[in-house]
Amino acid sequence: MYITHQLLLRWLLFVTAVAVGLTVAWHQGLFHVLFRSDASKLSIVIVGVFVISSLHAGWLILRLSKYINDVNTISRLMDRDQQSQISVNNHEVVFGYSAVLPEGPMANHIQNLARRLQNSDQPHRFANDQSQLLDALGKRIRSPQQLGWLIADLMIKLGLLGTVIGFILMLQSVPTVEDLDISTIQTMLSKMSDGMRVALFTTLCGLIGGVLAGIQYHIADRGADELLAGITEVSEIHVAPRLASGGDTQRD
Repeated sequence: MYITHQLLLRWLLFVTAVAVGLTVAWHQGLFHVLFRSDASKLSIVIVGVFVISSLHAGWLILRLSKYINDVNTISRLMDRDQQSQISVNNHEVVFGYSAVLPEGPMANHIQNLARRLQNSDQPHRFANDQSQLLDALGKRIRSPQQLGWLIADLMIKLGLLGTVIGFILMLQSVPTVEDLDISTIQTMLSKMSDGMRVALFTTLCGLIGGVLAGIQYHIADRGADELLAGITEVSEIHVAPRLASGGDTQRD
């Protein structure tokens, strides 16, 4: 039995596990220690970027999940009815007499195929046109995830920047040493420990945020691959034979 929105459910399961972990960390006071110990405040920036990236990934996954459901619905519809033809009418794709296919990558691909076939004077090149259109469609489907991977990498880079800032703060205390008395050494060690905390906490925050964001965009990538595979199967098995046989009609 097919379960709708499987991609979205996988993401929600992961986000729920992350939310539980963050809630436990909050109750244990780890966030308070993190923000209090980070003089550079980069940890707050990283947390903010992580929240934004999670919302972005959720939006992408929700959209991909809807498109995957649409492709599966179209596939089952065409499996049940092997005789009805496809027509493109006023930017809508109609299957049979009244079944309007939902808007999305699948419908857009069928429209492009029909338009390409109508304008082509070499019908024998239909398979090559189909392959080129699928390649272009794949690039459009995968392109939104590239921004997400950039954000995930940015969080790791911000953590490394915090490491550099922490070591700078730690080393700033060394040139101020003039007398080797106990109070001066204690002050120096206190400043060095503050800088070390900045380095360690920002690095940890950046790594965790980057990894968690990367997992979400990996889920989105797998969804994009699943969507493209479904479109390719439906197009090759159901759509291309109908269009190549001249079964499509174009109406204004």
